[in-house]
Amino acid sequence: MFIKSFIKNTTVTASLAFSSMFFAQKMPMSVLPSGHLVVKADIEGKNGNFIFDTGGGINLFLGNFSKGLGPKETYNYLTAFRATGEKMTIPLFKSKEIVFNGKKFKDTWYATHDMEIKGIDGLISLPMLYDTEFILNYTTNELIFPKEKLSSKKAMDIQLSTNADQSLDITTYILLNNKYKINVLLDSGAGKDSFWLSENLMKTLGINKESLQVMEKKSEFNPDVTTKFYKGDIGSISTSFATVEKPGVFFVEGLIYEGKTSINWLGKKLGFNLKEKKIYILD
Repeated sequence: MFIKSFIKNTTVTASLAFSSMFFAQKMPMSVLPSGHLVVKADIEGKNGNFIFDTGGGINLFLGNFSKGLGPKETYNYLTAFRATGEKMTIPLFKSKEIVFNGKKFKDTWYATHDMEIKGIDGLISLPMLYDTEFILNYTTNELIFPKEKLSSKKAMDIQLSTNADQSLDITTYILLNNKYKINVLLDSGAGKDSFWLSENLMKTLGINKESLQVMEKKSEFNPDVTTKFYKGDIGSISTSFATVEKPGVFFVEGLIYEGKTSINWLGKKLGFNLKEKKIYILD
C-alpha cells in the first residue's frame, strides 16, 4: 500500500494502519444528494455498499450480490407491511458472519430481493446493532462505535418494534404544530428532510384534502400497488431539542404509522442505544 522509501517508518506506519483498521471505531459514510447514508460491510467475506436504513427492519441484499451468499432456498419467511401498508412476504436467511465497522456479527437474519440498484448492494438495518451503541455524525459523515458508554443531557426516548427478533424498527413521539403528539417511525432510509403523515391527520390539523397537490406512486416491489401522496405543509414538527418550521409534508394514503420521518433533522450527531431505548443528541 505504501511505497518502500523508508523501511523502518513504512513498517511502523503500515502496522499502525492495519491495527487502526482492525480495531476501527469509525467508518466513513457517503451521503448521497438525497441524504441517504451509504456504508460498507463484508457479508460472508463479500464486500458491498449498503444504504444504512434505520427503517428497513431487516438486512436486505439485492440482485447479483445476494446470489453468492449461501443457499438459494429456505423454508423460513417473514410477512410484514411496508409503511404504505403494502403486504410483503419475504424469504429469510442467516448470515454466518458480517464484518461492519471492524466488528463481527454472527447469525444475522436477512432477506433478498431480485432488484439491481446501481452502486447499492442492499440495506443494513438495526437488528444486529441491538447490543452495540453507535453514533451517526452528519458533520464528519462517520458511523462510530464509541469506546465509552453514551450519555448526554439531551436524550430522547424511543420505542422498539420487532417480529420474533428477526426485524427491528424504532419510533419516537413528536409534536405537530406544538400541539398534537404523535408516534413516528424514524427512518434514515428516507433520506433527508422527509416527513410523512397519515392522511387521517388532515382533519385533525384542519387541512382540506381538496386543496393539496396529489401524486400517485407505484411500488418498487409490486407495480400493481399504487399509493396516493398529498403534498402540503404544516406549522411545525418538533421534539424537545429540535424544531422544523413550516416543513413540507406528505399525507400518505394507507400509512401504517401516525407518521414517518427522516432522522437528519433531530441533530447533527446522534447516539443510539437500542437496548436502553435512547437516542442521545451529542452535537
